[in-house]
Amino acid sequence: MTEFKEAKISRILNPTSIDLGEYVINPFMGCEFSCLYCYVRSNKVISRRPGEWGEYVDIRINAPELLEKEIASKKPKCVLLGSTTDCFQPVEKKYAVTKRILEILNKHKVYYYILTRSPYIAEYMGILKQGFCKKIYFTINNMPPEVKSKLEPKSPAFESRFKAINKMLDKSISVVPYFSPILPWISDFKDIFARFPKSDSVEFEGLNMRLVNINDIISEIGLLYPNLKPDYGKLLSDRGFYESFWAGIKKDIIREAIKAKRNYNIYIHNFGGFFNNTYS
Repeated sequence: MTEFKEAKISRILNPTSIDLGEYVINPFMGCEFSCLYCYVRSNKVISRRPGEWGEYVDIRINAPELLEKEIASKKPKCVLLGSTTDCFQPVEKKYAVTKRILEILNKHKVYYYILTRSPYIAEYMGILKQGFCKKIYFTINNMPPEVKSKLEPKSPAFESRFKAINKMLDKSISVVPYFSPILPWISDFKDIFARFPKSDSVEFEGLNMRLVNINDIISEIGLLYPNLKPDYGKLLSDRGFYESFWAGIKKDIIREAIKAKRNYNIYIHNFGGFFNNTYS
């Protein structure tokens, strides 16, 4: 069961190395969706907070008040929402902290990008259409139900995400379907472009084999697909095998993109590397 706690913080605009803004805004600490492969589990700051990731959410109730003050002093031109949380997770329905933040950003004409996997964002289309939302990177997947139940059991259904994305695209809101993570020998890209007829592109990110809990992920996959466990182990240890596998994945995606006559981006982590903070 998730523990919810109201909290007050001293700063809401935090500098970032992610190339989508000068600062990040995270209205919550923690995330109800509890995805096993979430890179935030590897975040040193988050790891100092007591409790298992996915089992707590701190609601930063003074975030809107702080934002008003910090915009005046820091004068940001562009920010990123949701680098270490999902701003539209279910608790947002009760507190509307993200809603107030978006309204403040619009009022002060600060541009913003958003990372999310929550269909609830579509409830804010009126706010998002005011001209300051530059782009929404909306995480999608199509892993089998038995895999989802192990790797992201509390996250929104994939079909509901597809519907939310297309609903926003129909209203000319800039949304990028972001297929992540690509699970070796499990993910299926066939016809994924066709699911989003009005999207300019679909972007893809491979599973990061250097997550702090990658062995837990491999164990869960191994329980479902015992034959895959040795190959996942080889991806961890064999550079040539790793690079050859991902080169094949890139070819598969490019083939689908050409067939659909659509744009794409593919982000594959270097062997032995960690999350690459770039979207350009």
